[in-house]
Amino acid sequence: MFDSANVHRLVHIDLKGAPPKISYFEKLIPLLVSHGATGLLLEYEDTFPFHGKVSHLRTKNAYTPADIMKLHSLANDYNIIIIPLIQTFGHFEFVLKHDEQRMLREVDLYPNALCPTHPDSFSLVATLIEQMMELHQNDSYLHIGADEVWHLGRCPRCQDFIDSQKMSTSDLFLTWLLKVTRWIKKEYPGLSLIMWDDMIRSIPLEKLKSGRLGDVVEPMIWQYHARKFDLPEGMFERYAAVFNGLWIASAFKGATGSTQFLPPIQHHINNHMMWLATIAEHKHQFKKLKGITFTGWQRYDHYAVLCELLPVSIPSLCLCMRVIMEESFTEADHQYVSQKLGFSSLINVSPFPRPQMIEQGMNFPGHKIYIGVQMWSNFVCKYHAISNSEGMLGWFSDYMRARNFTNPVQVESIMNPINDLQQNLLELRNHMTSWMLEVYFEDTVEEWLGCFIDPLLDKLKNILEDCKRQILIGGRVRDYKKIDF
Repeated sequence: MFDSANVHRLVHIDLKGAPPKISYFEKLIPLLVSHGATGLLLEYEDTFPFHGKVSHLRTKNAYTPADIMKLHSLANDYNIIIIPLIQTFGHFEFVLKHDEQRMLREVDLYPNALCPTHPDSFSLVATLIEQMMELHQNDSYLHIGADEVWHLGRCPRCQDFIDSQKMSTSDLFLTWLLKVTRWIKKEYPGLSLIMWDDMIRSIPLEKLKSGRLGDVVEPMIWQYHARKFDLPEGMFERYAAVFNGLWIASAFKGATGSTQFLPPIQHHINNHMMWLATIAEHKHQFKKLKGITFTGWQRYDHYAVLCELLPVSIPSLCLCMRVIMEESFTEADHQYVSQKLGFSSLINVSPFPRPQMIEQGMNFPGHKIYIGVQMWSNFVCKYHAISNSEGMLGWFSDYMRARNFTNPVQVESIMNPINDLQQNLLELRNHMTSWMLEVYFEDTVEEWLGCFIDPLLDKLKNILEDCKRQILIGGRVRDYKKIDF
């Protein structure tokens, strides 16, 4: 099924906020190909080198045209395809956050969705697509996003349009979708279009067929659950009646929590096993399965914190690709991937208990970051253990500290592990800075440290200051800063 030369296996690289350096792709692409990848789905967002009147959309460390040429060169060397992804409706925060485009919001307060009836919306989307295709002119596919279009039909202009045309919000969605896709097919007749499918799942068959949607775009059905998929009854049958080809999308990271920093690999393995079962059940309704995309979200949206970093998730990705390639998951598959990535034992697929530590043989791109985040994970667990220890809760509670009613002998027993943890974290912070700079630009490193390690360092510093203060009070020491611990 998935090992066919006609079925693509795409790895989704979500670049918003954490674009790897091109030098990382030089190491990553050979690894992905060796595990069965046939292409990359690149979701640029603000990392694309937009220019001219939309140059303000690109981020500080956006890729250059030369970078994208290099990516294509790498793709050609390893015989894989590249599919660019540009959002055209929902998840438009990277555009609508700017004052210059604020008037195009569906709801003025929210930067999520584009207003489909504003007279300037279409020209903006057309400009973004034109610029993207300038650097992807030889690619055969374009993904136009179109998922999670929240607040659809909320602005007064859209409401008037809906009322005048006697249509529903799903009709409004289809009207915009057809306008965009028909224009693209006219301008780029050899280009095949893909869209996320969630906004059309419950649209009646008659409406999907009346617009001849299947002539201009193919849906990519995404589901990230591990046990039961949330898909409407009869969806595959409706899609088969409309579309000549279908894509599916699983997840290897970025789908189990917006603040997750280690992927729960067993969840993602189960997600792929569920996809195998779902396809087996509905394969008679597929005219053609075009491929699977292993999605790896880097943020839940443009404003969210970074979730699992790409290098940290390479073991999860490779195990999930193995599931699809073998259409099963056995201990032998587990062993094969573990050895190939340089693990001396089986990759830990469960986040609890917290995972194995440093292994000298790891050889996959970014493995130092993987090690560092596992160390960070264990330090977080250690902090929670100290915070919930009998010493902290029984002798150093907020209530007792506020009343300066503490026993120095107990306070000292708390200070020692807190101080050790602080020193360990400071050392890890230095290592993570250098390790992450091998893969990422400075702003990504600064953000990850500032969102994860630094807040915990601040908490430890405050606890130690409180410890010193309480010992000063309890022991009548003149200057608690002179306390030697």
